[in-house]
Amino acid sequence: MTQIPQGRNRRADRHARPEDVTPKPAAPRTRQPRAPIGRSQELLERQEQMRQGMQNDVPQEPVRAQRMTPIYSDFAQRDFSSRAAQPTRKKKRKNKHTVLWLMVTLICLMATGVLLMFAGPQLLGVAYDDMPNFAFVNGSLVCYDKAMADSHENYRQYMNSDRIFHGVYIDGIHVGGMTREEAAQAVSQVPGGAGSAFAITVNVDGYVWSVDSNTVPLYRNIDEVITQAYAVGRMNTTVIRGTTTTPFRQRLSTVQDAVANPRSYQTVTTYDRDVVRQIVDSIAASVNREPVNASVATFDPSSKKFTFYADESGVYIDAEQIYQTVTGLLDSGVYEQTIWVEPQIQLAAVTKAELMNSFGRISTFTTQTTSSANRNTNIRLAAEAISHTTLLPGETFSFNQATGQRTAEKGYKPAAAIAGGETFDEIGGGVCQTSTTLFNAVARANLKIVDRDPHAWPSNYVEKGEDATVNWPNLDFRFKNDTDWPIFIVAWYKDRKVTVELYGKMLEEGVTIDLVSETTYVKEPPSTPLYVYNANLNVGEEKRTVQARTGYTVETYKVWYKNGKEIGRERLHTSHYKMYQETIEYNDGWGGLR
Repeated sequence: MTQIPQGRNRRADRHARPEDVTPKPAAPRTRQPRAPIGRSQELLERQEQMRQGMQNDVPQEPVRAQRMTPIYSDFAQRDFSSRAAQPTRKKKRKNKHTVLWLMVTLICLMATGVLLMFAGPQLLGVAYDDMPNFAFVNGSLVCYDKAMADSHENYRQYMNSDRIFHGVYIDGIHVGGMTREEAAQAVSQVPGGAGSAFAITVNVDGYVWSVDSNTVPLYRNIDEVITQAYAVGRMNTTVIRGTTTTPFRQRLSTVQDAVANPRSYQTVTTYDRDVVRQIVDSIAASVNREPVNASVATFDPSSKKFTFYADESGVYIDAEQIYQTVTGLLDSGVYEQTIWVEPQIQLAAVTKAELMNSFGRISTFTTQTTSSANRNTNIRLAAEAISHTTLLPGETFSFNQATGQRTAEKGYKPAAAIAGGETFDEIGGGVCQTSTTLFNAVARANLKIVDRDPHAWPSNYVEKGEDATVNWPNLDFRFKNDTDWPIFIVAWYKDRKVTVELYGKMLEEGVTIDLVSETTYVKEPPSTPLYVYNANLNVGEEKRTVQARTGYTVETYKVWYKNGKEIGRERLHTSHYKMYQETIEYNDGWGGLR
């Protein structure tokens, strides 16, 4: 028997059933010579018999080769009689698919026919005469009757016009059939709606002002209302593919409803609020008046009497409150009304009666002069120069500025003066006593000391630390009026006395100010004099040029008293007086060798 090549009919094994194959014991595997490649006649005959057996459904004994592999052995033992039924099953599955496709095709054809029947007239622009007509609008199938279709074109022309539809009124005027421009002209010919005219009267204590439409600009919203009227039958209500539109039937229904039930619109006239505020502010400006405090009118140094300007009460109305009242009336529909405004009376902070009781002499100070006629003349002239001076609040007084340079042309005389520790005659000598007297009056009036210098040594007419020297133009005495009221200076010389008085708003009742000085350091001069040679002296002549004087450091305090009892003190300044050794000039004829 010719050997069957391995692997040729492995596919048959997959169609064989396990029960059709009789298992055979595996023969011992011996190496046989390989059959030549190609199919032998015997093998072809065997295969033909197998095919015939499968067709006749007759079991055939499997052909055994002398040498079979396990795969081919299984293939040979399988029953292939069931393979005849397989082509029949495949044919039935194919028939089912064909029927399904036929059914789908039939349904599509029927749907297409229905769509053509309904949509055809709409696409072709024709309509059925004896059956309903349909159209797709916004994705919905809509049926309309023949009568509407016949008049559709007329309505469309009417609806697409640029005129306001009939049945629309503005301020009682029928604007149907008008263009926007024609409607605006017609509406503007008649008085406006609410608020077109108003007159609000403001009465302030019998004085009358008017806030009315003749002075306040008015604005009427004609264009806005015409836009609303024009929108009747055109208002967008539906969104189609992102565009807001209104279906024609809905627009037409709105227009027809407006004819049956007219639409009425009213214009509104508004006013310029800024102008109203300006008018109210002008009313307040003409009424409001700040209170005026009483003040000093004059001061007579001779009689030492004051006169005063009377105080005046102020008047005030609230402009913001009046503005809110006026606009509130207009906004609420009240166009004719009188507003009664009661002004507020504001009293002055300072009355004339208060000033009359509180103005007078603030302080006074007097010093005793010497018997020197020239010196007393200079003191008198300086006192007259500063007297009758008015110092307003915030102003600073300067002694040198008030007296000017002390010259002979002004009547000043040579008198003793101090310079460099020495005493000598100078034009205007002695005026320091006037400045010192003024200083003491100023300190006791509680005014601010700006510039003050002590003498080279203590003066004998005041306590140490309570003097104020002057010398043109370097040394000056200055003070500032740091009160809210004017200060008046009265000074005079009489009977070898110089007096300075300050007038203005007096200190608190029962309160006085005095100066207290305390010496904190004393330096005594040497007991022996200092001799200085002077060749200008006659031989044997001696002259004392510097008198021995003790040096001091003095602290001066300003002390407050009330009803004679100290209630406070503050340090006013520190004064330094230089120590001077007695100095004697001489000429011994020897050139000062002794």
